Amino acid sequence: MPPSSGVEPTYHTAMWIEDAKGNLVKTLYVSQELSSGEYRMGEACPDWTRQAHWEKAPKAEVDAVTAPTPSVGSETKIFDLPRLGVPAGAYQFKFQVHITELHNVLHRGTLTVGPESRTVKLEVVVGPGKMSATDQFVRDVEVRYKAPAK
Repeated sequence: MPPSSGVEPTYHTAMWIEDAKGNLVKTLYVSQELSSGEYRMGEACPDWTRQAHWEKAPKAEVDAVTAPTPSVGSETKIFDLPRLGVPAGAYQFKFQVHITELHNVLHRGTLTVGPESRTVKLEVVVGPGKMSATDQFVRDVEVRYKAPAK
């Protein structure tokens, strides 16, 4: 995540996958501050918050996916989807970052879990407020699915 000028972003972050109907399948990652209470405010990562029902999530699940808030710079996250119980199929991968009160950046794309490795083509959605540039705070997001070795 690149540094910004004039705005102090929160970088509250959530990554998850949904089924074809838009139902939450699995939360993959939640930043510490979002997980520990910011989700209750309703402004940070609202797409994830509406579905996650985090206040009802089992402590083991919360502990398994919660990690420190990403720092400015480059970062890589790796998820072993079969080990996480995600069966083969098509999913929507979503990665949302809260910047400020009225600004969230959502990266989303179709992720196919199966026998072939592939790169996920991502669409960027910003809102509810407008930002001067969609890549002002989060850019160069790349999602790759690596098929299990045969």
